[in-house]
Amino acid sequence: MIICSITMGFLSCLAVVELELNGLVYAHGAGYNTTKQCLAGTRADILAEIEDWARSTDPDVPRVFWLNGAAGTGKSAIAHTIALKFDQSRELGSCLCFDRTYLTERRHEKVFSTIARDLASHNPGIKRELADAIRDRSWLKSTPDIIQQWENLLVKPAARLSNGGTILLVIEALDESGDAHSRGHLLSILARRARELPSNFRILLTSRTLDDISQALGSSRHVISKVTDDIPKSSTDQDISIYISRRLAQVNGFFLDNSKLHLLVDRSEGLFQWAFVACEFIQGSGKFSSPETRFVKLTNSPTTRSVTTLDTLYDTLLQEMCADNDEDDMQVFRSVMGQILSLYEPLSLSALKTIRKHCPSGLIDADDISSVVKHMGSLLSGITNDSVPIRPLHSSFHDYLTDRSRSKAFYIDTSLHRNDLAFSTLQVMKAELRFNICGLESSYLLNSDVPDLAERIKRSISSAVSYSCRYWTAHVEATVFDSEIANQVKEFFNRQFLFWIEVLSLIKSVQIAAPTLSSIMKWITV
Repeated sequence: MIICSITMGFLSCLAVVELELNGLVYAHGAGYNTTKQCLAGTRADILAEIEDWARSTDPDVPRVFWLNGAAGTGKSAIAHTIALKFDQSRELGSCLCFDRTYLTERRHEKVFSTIARDLASHNPGIKRELADAIRDRSWLKSTPDIIQQWENLLVKPAARLSNGGTILLVIEALDESGDAHSRGHLLSILARRARELPSNFRILLTSRTLDDISQALGSSRHVISKVTDDIPKSSTDQDISIYISRRLAQVNGFFLDNSKLHLLVDRSEGLFQWAFVACEFIQGSGKFSSPETRFVKLTNSPTTRSVTTLDTLYDTLLQEMCADNDEDDMQVFRSVMGQILSLYEPLSLSALKTIRKHCPSGLIDADDISSVVKHMGSLLSGITNDSVPIRPLHSSFHDYLTDRSRSKAFYIDTSLHRNDLAFSTLQVMKAELRFNICGLESSYLLNSDVPDLAERIKRSISSAVSYSCRYWTAHVEATVFDSEIANQVKEFFNRQFLFWIEVLSLIKSVQIAAPTLSSIMKWITV
C-alpha cells in the first residue's frame, strides 16, 4: 500500500508538471529531417570536425560553431546529419530549423521555449525546473521575448544538466528566420551569452553569410566560424562525384562514364544543390527528351561566373519546360508559381486547386496547377502526391524566381497575386464553412473530451479551409484597400464569422482571432 501510494503520488506529480507545461509556445514541425542528411561516405571531414568540437572537454572551447556559406553548398545536409547522429547517441538536446515558407509561424520568437521544451522531454529534472519557472509566471508560456526565454526557460533550468555528457543544440538556416531586425536579439545572445549555459552545452548554427549575421558572429570569441568555401575543393569535388555516381548509376537509357561524371562535377562548381537538381533533371521525365538529351542540354548551356551557376541551371530547366516560349504558357507558369510563392504556408496540389478555383480572374483554371508542376519534379516537392505540400526544393529557386534581374522571362512578381488570394480565401470559407462542421453530437463537451475529434477534423476540415481560416486576414492586409474585397469581408462577418471561430477552436488556432480582427479593422479604416 505504501509503495502504491508513493507511485500514485509520483504519477500525480508528473501529471501536474505536464499540465504546467501545456501551452508553452513551441515550433512544431521544425526538427531535423532524415531525408536531408548527407549521402553516406560524403562530407566526412567537416562532420568529424563538428563532432570533435561538440565532444571536446576543453573548458575554453567556443560554445557556438557557425557553419556558413553560399546557397547550395550543403550546409543544411551537414546540420541534419549531425542532428541525427547526436540524436542516435542521445546527445541531441534540440534541433530547430528555420524555413522562409513558414515565416508566419514566427519561429524566431519560439527558439528558446522550443529548446527548453525539448530538453524537458529528455530530463525529468529540467521538466520540474521549467514547470516551477512558469507556475507563478504563466506569461512566460507565450512570451515572444527571447531574452526572457533564454534566462528563465533555458539557462536556469539547464543548470541541472551541467554534470552530464555533451548536449548539442542545432539551429539550422538562421538566415531564413525573417529580416535582420527579427533576429537581432537572438544573434546578440548567441554571440555574447552562450557561455551562460553549462560547459557541456554546444550550439551548432548554420546560415548564409548575410551582413547582419556576419557582423554579430564573425568577431565573437565564443564562436567558431567555418565557411564552406574553406573546405578543400578536392574534398568537395570528391563528395559531389560520389553523390552523382550513386544517383545516376541506374538511370535507364543513360550511361555515366568518367568523362560525363567529370563534366558534371566541374559544372557544379562545388554546389551540392546544383548536383541534386541536375541529377533530378537527368533522371526525370521531361516533356519529350531522353536522359541523354537532357544531359547534353544541361552541359551545353553557357556558363558564367560562379555566383550564377545555379541561375544558369534554373534557366536551362525552365527553358526545357517552356521550350517554345509561348506567351500563353508563360502566363500560366507565372500565375501558378505566383500563387505557390505568395502563400504563407505551402499547400498540397488538391488544396492549391481548391483555392485557385475561387480566384476572381476569369482566365485562371484550377487544372493549370497540375499542367505546370508535373514537369517540375527537379525543382518542387509534392508534385506526385496530392496530399504533400508543394514548395521549392531549395530556397535558391525562390530567390531566383523573385529577382527580375536573375530570372528575366520567368520572373514572378508576388505582389500581383495578393488580391486574388485575399478574395479566394474569403470565398473558400464562404463555400465550405457551416454550423457544427465536424458533426459533434453535443456542444457541451470540451474538444479534448471528444474521442475521435482528430479523425472528424481530418474528414471535415480540408487543408484549403484550414489555411483560409488562418491566413485570410494576412492576405487581405497585404492588399491596397479594395471595395470588392471589403464587401466580401462584410459578408463574411455577417454570415461566416461564428463558423470561423468554431473552426479556429477545432484546429487549435483560436488565439489568432483577436489580433487578426484588430488588423482587419485597421485595414478597413485606413
